[in-house]
Amino acid sequence: MIYLLRHGQTLWNRLGIYQGQQDSPLTARGIGQARAMGALLAEVAGSGQSLKIVSSPLGRAWQTAVIVAERLGIDPAEISLEPKLAEIAYGDWEARSAGEVARLFPEAWAARQADRWNFPVPGGESYAQVAARVRDWMGELDGSGPLVAVGHGGAGRILRGLYQGAGSDEIFAMDKPQDGFFRLQDGCVTRFEVAEADARL
Repeated sequence: MIYLLRHGQTLWNRLGIYQGQQDSPLTARGIGQARAMGALLAEVAGSGQSLKIVSSPLGRAWQTAVIVAERLGIDPAEISLEPKLAEIAYGDWEARSAGEVARLFPEAWAARQADRWNFPVPGGESYAQVAARVRDWMGELDGSGPLVAVGHGGAGRILRGLYQGAGSDEIFAMDKPQDGFFRLQDGCVTRFEVAEADARL
């Protein structure tokens, strides 16, 4: 069983800037979202040592994982870092808005719009490449107990899609909430949402 969380809102999320494998800090709203997800997760999954937490090594995911761990009564030092859960690398597009990218890299932008799944961003990755590393990670799981995985929007919906056997178009249609999480169990994906009021500091 996997409880899959996305990091809380970041500054660059709020500004509409590609983050990829660069980082920006959680906003006050993002911190509130992480706290609320941790509290709801404690209700749904229980707390204590039966849960293991694994996080993308990127700062925004790690910061979220630490907040969630504290809500679960788990020592943050016990969080494992997993590079295969990192967000898609946007390469030359990182730290830029979509409008900037379309203006500065028109040929690459058009090529990616034509084949979003397979086209690798210059200096970065394709969604297909992210799917390969996420699939590898899923294949390494031993099923020893419930796992809390804290990651990202793009890589997270790819993970959900692979779990459900979804095609690329279905994966792109999936949302990427920062105020809720998913439980992957017995081939089913269940969504849990926190109330907006609970996601505020």
